[in-house]
Amino acid sequence: MQTTRTSLLRRPAVVPTIRLPGLRETATALLRVLSGGAPSAREAARIITLDPVLVFELLQTAPLEKNESASLLEAIAQRIDNTDSGLLQAWALRHIVQQAQHRVDIGVHRHHCLHSQFVAELSSQIARESGYVSPDEAYSAGLLHDIGLLWLIEYADDYLQMLVDIPDERTLTASELERFNEDHAEISSILASRCGLPAGISDAIALHQAEAASLVTAHPLVRITAAAEELANYRTTQAPLSLENACRLTRLDGSILVSLLADTTRTIQDRAGALGLPVETAMLSRPWGPAGNAATSPGSIDSGIARAALGAFARSSFGRGSSAWTDFSLASRLLLGLDAPVLFIKPLEGGDLTGAANPAHPGLNQISIAIDDPNSVIAEAYRDNVETRFQASPRPPGRCAADWQLARWLASDGLLCVPWNNGLESGVAVFPCPSNENAGDETDHNLRRLLTDAATVRISERNSEERMRREVEETVGRRYVDHARRIAHEASNPLTVIKTYLGIIDEKVEDATLKEQLNLLSDELDRVGALIRKTSDFTGTLPAGPAHSGVAEILHDLRALYGEALFARRGIHFELHTSPNLPAAAIPPDALKQVLLNLFKNAAEAIPEGGKLTVSAVAGINANGSPCLEIRVVDNGPGMPPERVQTLFAGGPRNSTKPGGGVGLAVVRDLVTTNGGTILCRSQLGSGTVFQIFMPLAA
Repeated sequence: MQTTRTSLLRRPAVVPTIRLPGLRETATALLRVLSGGAPSAREAARIITLDPVLVFELLQTAPLEKNESASLLEAIAQRIDNTDSGLLQAWALRHIVQQAQHRVDIGVHRHHCLHSQFVAELSSQIARESGYVSPDEAYSAGLLHDIGLLWLIEYADDYLQMLVDIPDERTLTASELERFNEDHAEISSILASRCGLPAGISDAIALHQAEAASLVTAHPLVRITAAAEELANYRTTQAPLSLENACRLTRLDGSILVSLLADTTRTIQDRAGALGLPVETAMLSRPWGPAGNAATSPGSIDSGIARAALGAFARSSFGRGSSAWTDFSLASRLLLGLDAPVLFIKPLEGGDLTGAANPAHPGLNQISIAIDDPNSVIAEAYRDNVETRFQASPRPPGRCAADWQLARWLASDGLLCVPWNNGLESGVAVFPCPSNENAGDETDHNLRRLLTDAATVRISERNSEERMRREVEETVGRRYVDHARRIAHEASNPLTVIKTYLGIIDEKVEDATLKEQLNLLSDELDRVGALIRKTSDFTGTLPAGPAHSGVAEILHDLRALYGEALFARRGIHFELHTSPNLPAAAIPPDALKQVLLNLFKNAAEAIPEGGKLTVSAVAGINANGSPCLEIRVVDNGPGMPPERVQTLFAGGPRNSTKPGGGVGLAVVRDLVTTNGGTILCRSQLGSGTVFQIFMPLAA
């Protein structure tokens, strides 16, 4: 007994939109809504959810996420909100323009669409009547339960003749299994899975043609979809067995189901009438009908006008340069029926075709193809400025390893190469396309060129802007480096002269206090010189000083050096409270001096004459879970309002004559936090300001 089946069908990874046309009536209604100003996403979604092909294409382009709402209407509305309106209009136009190569004609598709709507609505109503938790899931299963039938019309030879010869769907299913080892329900289930629909919906689709007796223990959603199919058949045949099976599957009374059937029939007829669709009983009972008997839809748009509108969209689209690549990928799926291409670019100044960097294919930018390569179809497309096709040979890599490898990366046995040239760059857009796939007629060819040209213009402009930005940054950077080094060179001369004169003065004075101050001043000049050299050095080779500071020593040195100049001359009393036994703080001495000097300078500007600055340093503090040393700087100046305190450490110049102001506070914050510390400020109008610095202890 056979337990597994091997499909005898070629099933492409992506079903191209050029081969599964949407219903012209729904596409026309969608276009009217989208072109009527600011369209409502829900209104457009209501139209799309009437057509299984439109739903399939949109969800295949942007599959459902695992945590997304079960409501098909909400999911479609969300995708409409996230898609450019111009692209959606072009998508609708795409389905209005008739494709000569389609095997699915208007009559067959109308049958399929109305039958799918009928089963979807029946499934939803049965779910509500039986108390199933998610009627939206039932609608989704019903709408896509026969999408595989359209797929078989396009991809299975002589399948249309099977439809003509076979009277009912169960017989059709048996014939499909015998010929292909796979039926249209299983294909529908696989295609629904590609849209991101949950496994429960895929199962309901796969089993909708199974015998009722085998489904009585199945999940409720499976039984609901199968019952809706039985009722659809009962609508035409009036066969008692169909109604009996539906009752058995739903556990609902037959009178209730007949009433639901009548109500749903009227609903579908009204809905079809609003779209201008003729409704016959056979259209609701089974998903196919006779081909070639459908007249042109009333109010449909002339194909020439539609083609012109598509061209206008392609030329005006991709206006947002930053998202041009994303828009190109989406347009490729919706308008061309192809997965997003990869780009090969040739600079205008010469060189080979080189793959553009692509996150999905990290090695692409390492592939280079010579323009005169006689074996590469990519090079041929560029040389001759024509579309070319690649077909993988039975024994890889064939004539050109680069072409074969690219097809392998794109998970396709063929490539479709579209050349482009926009004045900034030129190259080839390479789409994955099965080797025996029909690439469409001249309209499709022209649309591919239009879309590719429009998208690559924006992409090249974005690349050009990015290159220009980098060049400007590099130029500014070089000028800054030269300027900084020039300043450092010029500043070192007067610093050297000042230090020399300080040494001469030191030799001539005998006052010990003055000598100490001169030494401190000399050290400060060394610190300033080191800062200037550090600012001008961009190699990172300057020797680093000690990574820890003796806080007490630095505080005493700063008071000795700046106490008179900053505070005493202004009538401000400077108090220092510290202990000689303080442990070292984990911050370089130069950085700590810069922090404290900025705070002292700001305090001196803020404290009025007769005021006081108190500085203290204590150990034994635990901050952020680590032992720290606290340095506290307290003044009794006028204080600051709360809104000023909130932005105190923000970058940018400040008016240093205001209380607590100072251009160095952003630098102070950066120096403290870079070395693992924390700085806080508390201030109140009329009561002064307090800065607290918590620095980790040195190891």
